[in-house]
Amino acid sequence: MKVFVYVASMVLATALMLGGTILIGVQSPPGSIGLQMMAIFALAVMIYGPLVLGSLTSYWNVTKTEGSRSYYRRWLWAVTGLQILGTVAIIVFAVTLHSPWWLPCLFIAGGAALTVFAHFVGRFMLRNEEANPRQPSWAPVTRHEVRKKVAAVCITYFAVFAITAAALAVVRASFDDPDFGVAEQLLGALGFAWMGASAACVIASLSLNRRLKDAVDRDLGTIRKISKVVLQNKEIVLDHGEEVAAAKYAAVGPTVLAFMLAYFILLELGLGTIQVLRFTSGQADGWTIGYCAVLVVTLVIVVPISAVRIRRARDYARAHEGLLPLADA
Repeated sequence: MKVFVYVASMVLATALMLGGTILIGVQSPPGSIGLQMMAIFALAVMIYGPLVLGSLTSYWNVTKTEGSRSYYRRWLWAVTGLQILGTVAIIVFAVTLHSPWWLPCLFIAGGAALTVFAHFVGRFMLRNEEANPRQPSWAPVTRHEVRKKVAAVCITYFAVFAITAAALAVVRASFDDPDFGVAEQLLGALGFAWMGASAACVIASLSLNRRLKDAVDRDLGTIRKISKVVLQNKEIVLDHGEEVAAAKYAAVGPTVLAFMLAYFILLELGLGTIQVLRFTSGQADGWTIGYCAVLVVTLVIVVPISAVRIRRARDYARAHEGLLPLADA
């Protein structure tokens, strides 16, 4: 059920983002790129802010301890603050371009409705999962399991590439656009294939993330505490139960982090390939160059940090592997 809701929420968010972006473009005169980006920012926080809150409340028990409540309150205030900024941005966009009054009302009401909906759905899913616990709740990751997940990601990549390439070939044959040749067709298929594989990495990591959650009994405060110890080498005193949880976290964490790093790299490759397509079609501008620069800088920052965290988790797992039999005894 949770996988279905996750996929459905991502599809819904993508559809809303696409529809909202088209609406912004329709309501904007040529040459208003800055105001369009402001409106797209408002759209993004109205859609993805509730999605983040819903994910937190469905995945973690955010009321179990004071640490969990405090951390969730920070996320709630952060999302609320961004939504307030988004409200100001969409109002400025509408007033400046003399857009119809219903446009900012639609964005603001939609963001509020999504926030309430995400809250209730997230809490419902957590209660449902706690009422029907999975057994066994935790197990180490095997090489066979990792190979199966990697194979699924690879199959997804080639399947999306083949399907998208065939679809774009039909489009190219139907419209006979001289600016859309075989190279553009292949680049488009390649971009979607990278992004499809990135989504497969997220789905592949869901079952592993459940083990991390079960290791700390779904307590958001506890996993934040032990992640500081395992991933950041923080000197924090842990009791025996937390030490066992940290050992379990470290045993599964490197594989989860590796899949999430793969997700990030593949997504960046997909977005970058789409930008290359803009260059080859002659549609590139200053925004395209700036966007590509942001992608490169983000990769340069994120990849080394993730690699260091994976190494630290593996070192911690080796040093504390003797605690795992005690946890499962």
